[in-house]
Formats: sequence, structure tokens, C-alpha cells
Amino acid sequence: MMFILASFMGWAYEVICTSIVWGRYAERGVLRSPICPIYGVGMLVLYPLLRKAKNPLLIFGESALITTIIELITSYAAEKFFNTELWNYSEWPLNYEGRISLLSSAVFGLMAVVFFLLIKPAVDKCYSSSKGKLITSTAVMLAVIVFAVLELTK
Repeated sequence: MMFILASFMGWAYEVICTSIVWGRYAERGVLRSPICPIYGVGMLVLYPLLRKAKNPLLIFGESALITTIIELITSYAAEKFFNTELWNYSEWPLNYEGRISLLSSAVFGLMAVVFFLLIKPAVDKCYSSSKGKLITSTAVMLAVIVFAVLELTK
């Protein structure tokens, strides 16, 4: 569930960002769905490390650093294995090779603070209530949809 939520949050952030910058809607999802899996992967890395954290500065700092490292590694891997550039921050201030940027790192840190201090507690509360089975069913259903879309877009 956390993977899907983070992937959707990343997609929403990217759509809003590119729409503002380009002045028009720009689909940023992959797999023909409203998700950006790199955000979900980032959450899978962050979750075990920060799931109990309460200090927003700690969450912000650690998340910004870790997600920036993930973004840098992913950009090199995408270039090496798929000969593609998934993003380019060359026009952004304080960037490194267009692969990472201080501004994007700050956004990732802020997104993690929102996730861990607002979204995660709400999901945890649902799991601890009688709605836990509904949440689990929803997570399974979303996973099935994602995999079905993957299969259909081959």
C-alpha cells in the first residue's frame, strides 16, 4: 500500500510541476497509469528506516539524502542499461550533471515529511480499525490493476 501511495504521490507531484512549468498537462506516469514507481521504491527504502520517526527535521534530512542517492543511481542505471534519460535538471539551480538537484532533493524531503507525519498515521489508523481488511483488499486490488496494466501494455 505504501508503494502505491508513494508512487501516486510522485505522479501527482510531477504532473503538477510539469503543468506549471510547461503551462499544459503533461502525463508523467509510466506503465500507462498514474504512478511513478521510483517514488514507491524510495518509500520501500525509507519506510523501514523512518516508520517510527516523529521529528520532521530528521525525516526531511534523511529522506532528502537517501532519495537523492536513489535518484542519482537510477539516472546512471537508466542511461547505462536502457540508453535513456528519465529526467534532466540541467536548467534547475544547484544541480549535478542534470541528474540531481538541491531543489528536487528538498521536495523529496518535504514529501517524506508529509507522508510519514500525515499519510502513514492515517493508513496505520485504518489498519488498526475494522477497516484493516478493506485496506488490505484495496492494496491487493491496486497491485493487480498495476500488473494487469503492465501486461496489457506489452
